Amino acid sequence: MKAVAYILLLVVTAVMLFPFLFMVATACKDEAQLAQPEMLPQGAWHFENFPTAWGKAQFNRYLVNSTAVGLATTLLTLLLASMAGFALSKYRFKGRDVIFLAILSTLMVPQQVTMIPNFLTCSRIGLLDSLTGLVIPVLPLSFGIFLMRQFIRGVPDDLIAAARIDGASDLRIFFQLVMPLCIPALAALGVFTFMASWNGFLWPLIILDTPEKYTLPIGLMRFSQQFSVEQNHLMAVSILITLPVLILFVVFQRAFIRGLTVGGLSDEG
Repeated sequence: MKAVAYILLLVVTAVMLFPFLFMVATACKDEAQLAQPEMLPQGAWHFENFPTAWGKAQFNRYLVNSTAVGLATTLLTLLLASMAGFALSKYRFKGRDVIFLAILSTLMVPQQVTMIPNFLTCSRIGLLDSLTGLVIPVLPLSFGIFLMRQFIRGVPDDLIAAARIDGASDLRIFFQLVMPLCIPALAALGVFTFMASWNGFLWPLIILDTPEKYTLPIGLMRFSQQFSVEQNHLMAVSILITLPVLILFVVFQRAFIRGLTVGGLSDEG
């Protein structure tokens, strides 16, 4: 049975990796080889296509914009979601469960439904065509609050009570006691949030007009419109844009998986 399972895993892995391998092979071809049916480059691999393609547009600027938006969105989500999760799991007040159910219900609302209200709100408060407008309206708090609440429920109440007896304030308990215990959940939520922000396309396309404020997905779209026939350069840029989130996932893989499993299996007691 193990042999069959390993074979199936290898087949699934090969299917999942094939598109990425195709991208790498295409990116390393010269213009003459693009029309040939062979998947792999015949002869030399042209790795110089990567810096050449990157220099054809303002990708350095797009990289700075995407990084700034991704970090701001991630940090704000981690802070606000963990604070809300702490309040909803460790404080008892009237309407707590109703508030939590209302937050969960927003997960069923498609992003397209909220785009028009978000656009009108950003227009009225002057956030159109700004990086701030990419962060504030689309903070993915609902899932984050759910994940952090489930994880923080596993923190023993006796531990928090002992800290209060020692004279610790609620903020000190949250930042010095609860947050260090939630590192796996914070890592999982951080990876989710950063990837969602890094790959965000529709909302930046709607509110951004100035090319200097484009993020990488928008820059890639503009690049594909201008250099659609240069498939090798297009694939090269696509790979470079994908690498940061792949590295992020590899670095935080263990904490990411542990945060999801422990958070999902936390005791309701």
